[in-house]
Amino acid sequence: MEQAVTVEEVIHRNDIVFIDVRSPKEFTGASIPGAVNIPLFDNAEREELGLIYHHEGEVTARRIALALAAPKLPALVDAVITASGDKKPVLYCWRGGLRSRSLQIILSLAGVTAFRLLGGYRAYRRLVYHRLQNYSLQSKFAVLHGLTGSGKTAVIRELMHRGYPAIDLEELARHRGSVFGAIGLGEQRSQKNFEALLLQQLDLFNGSPYIVIEGEGRRIGKIHLPNFLFTAMDKGDHFLLTAPLEQRVDRIVKQYLPPLPTEAELAQIREAIISLHSRLGNARVEQLLADLAAGHYEAVARSLCRDYYDRLYNDARPERRPFTAVIESDNIDRTVEQLAALLHENALAIK
Repeated sequence: MEQAVTVEEVIHRNDIVFIDVRSPKEFTGASIPGAVNIPLFDNAEREELGLIYHHEGEVTARRIALALAAPKLPALVDAVITASGDKKPVLYCWRGGLRSRSLQIILSLAGVTAFRLLGGYRAYRRLVYHRLQNYSLQSKFAVLHGLTGSGKTAVIRELMHRGYPAIDLEELARHRGSVFGAIGLGEQRSQKNFEALLLQQLDLFNGSPYIVIEGEGRRIGKIHLPNFLFTAMDKGDHFLLTAPLEQRVDRIVKQYLPPLPTEAELAQIREAIISLHSRLGNARVEQLLADLAAGHYEAVARSLCRDYYDRLYNDARPERRPFTAVIESDNIDRTVEQLAALLHENALAIK
């Protein structure tokens, strides 16, 4: 008997694992957080089947799909068993149709019980979109501001490590939010994947007296923040982190460059520097490129702080907004402890 479940029935269960049977390209573009991709067809096969369906019809496409899938079936069954472990597999494709149903039948014949997600990924995406459009935020945000290199991300990650309610928006977006924001991070996440991860994090902490978050604009790279989130951040308690210039320079170099940067990483930085021609002028850009080529990375970071970042970040100026507190962030552990104490004093108790 076919076992099908709705996304609402399983999304918060801990005894299931989502198995995405779509192609790797579909999976990368948008998926359920934590899902394992076990594709019935690879990217080239899916494209081929789409063309056959369009030109020769559904019956022909299904027969060719069967021929492509048949040799893989034992390996697919094994992969689902391995990925599931002691949990129950929930299969999904785009609409919960042919691909997930077909693999569910094969698993059943092999003695493996698997659920199929009704409506597939599309049903999950509708849920995420609806919830973010109507999200009821019960927590207040503690918003961290500061110039580049002031340690905002490090503080948030240390809070997360200690189990405090904090969300790293730049990690969710896989982008640091500036012209240099994508360097060393690979391809930025899609809007759909960002929103899915954001909803997951909000649900994890919603109801806490506060959630610590970094101050961001309406966009992080190509990602747009939901309106309710941006509004709630603006209404939160705001904290300014400060650090000496040389310490900021040291942090920036360590954050953006490994000890032995690859040519690809240096090329990304060169491209970003060149894009600043209109802001910095030819002379400064040429000097930055020369310092980069010579391996003078601290000089590059120092110049960018003085001539670009520090002029750009108006939200890190005390005169631009009333901050609850200004905290020296020369030592991340001490900054975390000071921030926690301030939140406690403001009746935003850490639990």
